[in-house]
Amino acid sequence: MDFGAIRLIIRRKLESGRLPLEKAARVLGRSATGEACDGCEMTIGTGQLAMDGLVRRPGSKAMQLHLRCFEIWTQERSTLLRERAERSSRRWSLDEQPA
Repeated sequence: MDFGAIRLIIRRKLESGRLPLEKAARVLGRSATGEACDGCEMTIGTGQLAMDGLVRRPGSKAMQLHLRCFEIWTQERSTLLRERAERSSRRWSLDEQPA
């Protein structure tokens, strides 16, 4: 797996809303049965560790991710939220500058 490419895919999915920005309310690790990873879209091989993450959002289903994709999702969602907060803070302080 090219983790740099996977990080970019997950980042784009977060930005487009195809993966949630919200922290998972419940996470379960289990043995996979050959389903697709919601992060990288590759198959999670039978017997590999799959991470199921449930986000409390109406109509959402549990995410199914490789362990490494789950770690990348966690890092990228935190980074994206922090970047958005910083941009919002800068924009707010610029709006307060005297004319």
